[in-house]
Amino acid sequence: MQQSSIAESRHRLEVDDGSIDVFVARPAAGAPLSVMMLGAIWSVTPHIEDVCRRLAHAGFNAFAPCLFRGVGIPALDAAPPVLAQTFVDFDDRRCTRDLRAVARRARDGGLGFTSGPIVPWGFCLGGRFAHYLGAVSEHVDGVICFYGRIRFERQANKPFLPIELAGLVEVPYLGHFAEFDDLIPLTDVAELREALGGRRVETEVHVYEGARHSFFDPARPADHHPQAAETAWARSVDFLRRVAER
Repeated sequence: MQQSSIAESRHRLEVDDGSIDVFVARPAAGAPLSVMMLGAIWSVTPHIEDVCRRLAHAGFNAFAPCLFRGVGIPALDAAPPVLAQTFVDFDDRRCTRDLRAVARRARDGGLGFTSGPIVPWGFCLGGRFAHYLGAVSEHVDGVICFYGRIRFERQANKPFLPIELAGLVEVPYLGHFAEFDDLIPLTDVAELREALGGRRVETEVHVYEGARHSFFDPARPADHHPQAAETAWARSVDFLRRVAER
């Protein structure tokens, strides 16, 4: 059911040795479930805030923490080499700790609302961390991963790969991947599906024919695939409703 009124707010949470800015959109009347919205490598963009508002209108709380603590975020028009270096420099350990802390604070009412179940929903970089939280946080109740990378070269600040943690996921999992994606070959998607499906975990992993990486984001017109995006949205909202009813 659509909500006619939503509330927006911005918060700064103290975590570990720093702080994180968080954008919140929520139904004014309250919600049965909260989505932790995790952006791609550009972090909390206008698109991510719009997705949060869309979720709030659909009846869910949505909160988007900055994955970078506000430092080192590439420009929206950054060249591919800049994005590649940003990926290399990004510390997965620090971000995982931060997001576990944000989930705890949301559970405790630190963002100004009663969270109910929490589902991390992430795109690309954020999709990887939604996956990680499903494996290492006791405060999440499901995972929605949009084209989060499954394998990459291991390095000191990325000591664990997503596929290696798949066996730790114990919450319902919804994955959305593109047929054509230079970062995520279909063999990786098949490996993820097998790793999750071999256990008693509610799992849906979809591949969208004709779609490319970032197919959900209208701000990336070269990749945006409106039909795939709308199908993925409908599946995601249905997934959230099922988690809320568990």
